[in-house]
Amino acid sequence: MSDFRPYPRLEAFERLHISDGLTINAERWQQAHGYHRQRQNFQYQALHEAGIIYGLGVAIVPEQPDGRLLQIQPGVAIDIEGNPIIVRQPEEFRIMSEPPEGQILVVHLAVNYVDPDALRLNPSTRVLQESFRIVEKVQLDPRDVELCRIHLRSGATQLQTPTDVFAPSDNQLDFRGRCHPQPYPQLWVRVGQVTTDRASDLITQQGFTELLRSLTGLYPALRGTPPQNFSAKFLGRASVLDCELLAIAQDVLMALSTPALQSLSAYLTQGGVLLVVNDFSEIDLLDLLDIGKELQLGLTEAKRDPDLFRQTGTALKNEIESNQAAIAQRLQEIEQQLATIAPRLGISLSGSGDLGDDHPLVWQPFLFSQLPQVLGHAIHVKNWGGLVWMVGDLSQSWGRNPTLTLPREMLRSAQEWGINLLHFAAQRRQWIQAMQPLPIETSTPTDSLQRRTQPSG
Repeated sequence: MSDFRPYPRLEAFERLHISDGLTINAERWQQAHGYHRQRQNFQYQALHEAGIIYGLGVAIVPEQPDGRLLQIQPGVAIDIEGNPIIVRQPEEFRIMSEPPEGQILVVHLAVNYVDPDALRLNPSTRVLQESFRIVEKVQLDPRDVELCRIHLRSGATQLQTPTDVFAPSDNQLDFRGRCHPQPYPQLWVRVGQVTTDRASDLITQQGFTELLRSLTGLYPALRGTPPQNFSAKFLGRASVLDCELLAIAQDVLMALSTPALQSLSAYLTQGGVLLVVNDFSEIDLLDLLDIGKELQLGLTEAKRDPDLFRQTGTALKNEIESNQAAIAQRLQEIEQQLATIAPRLGISLSGSGDLGDDHPLVWQPFLFSQLPQVLGHAIHVKNWGGLVWMVGDLSQSWGRNPTLTLPREMLRSAQEWGINLLHFAAQRRQWIQAMQPLPIETSTPTDSLQRRTQPSG
């Protein structure tokens, strides 16, 4: 799995060996204190994100000829390495960037930590004060803490305070990139989608986008990046499918070329999860499901009237059984189609694929006794290794869909199961990658004590 954040370096800590008679000089004093500082920073960097703790607002200084003078207000932040940034009093800063003619330039105003050891100091200085630097950048460095950003439009110099802080315009202060310290997520997930330039691709992409956006409020221990698109025409040329979850419609999967299937097989071997999706209407299942729902409603209504139930109850039950048999047969046909291509993906569908009570897709992190619904009908899901087969396109219910009016409970249920799916893909990829052996350089000395320690007993 690729790094999504700067992890602490793989370097062993070194500390001063203390013994009687040790002479303390400036170098050893620095080494001793530097060790504790590194340990403190290491802990923060390993567990938390950088950001603004409080304050550090940005205001436009009034009555300035060019309107480019900003005031950074007092406040406290902490950078990605765990260094504190303390601004004790208001600081003024002038934006100097100019966008090219006819273009817009995005400028970031940031603050970063300054280590006094990196500055030229008078040798007689007794106390070193840690400081900060306010910078104006087009591209942020990981160590920068963003205060605001501005979309500078050419030909306009005056900066403005936005009327709507959630939707600033060009040349207005934009706070939407400001971050606050919080724990790092336990897992990261990247989603891919195999596209064929049809209208449903956009709906699926929007659904995944809304699902990933819901992680912040529903399950912050998992985080994702915007979904990627992989064209079905060029799938066989993709050297790396760099994602944990890859969605593809079953009819698209069945039409893929041999090189494309080989690419998917390699993807599955590396721990990726392939989500094969069937839309109810595209596999001629929606009408059967609608009829079955109406028959169940009719039977429920008939049971309320004993006379009506005696007249129609048996016929309704027979029709319901016939409808359920037709649904089961259609599902079996679609599953058999998948079974014909599964071996070319390196997967066997020998087991039932049913989700048991202990399957991660039904309990981690959210518990489900029944799977969520699409178009009024529960989805049908099976799993074989890295292949998840879903009948009913749940992506339609992960966000705002102009063609559907979903109650909040149904939307939340769909999102929570979608998070189970993302979590399953991220966890599976992480564990499989962690089980792969790495090449060992025999010339590299080891700092492990296992070769020198004999097992007890």
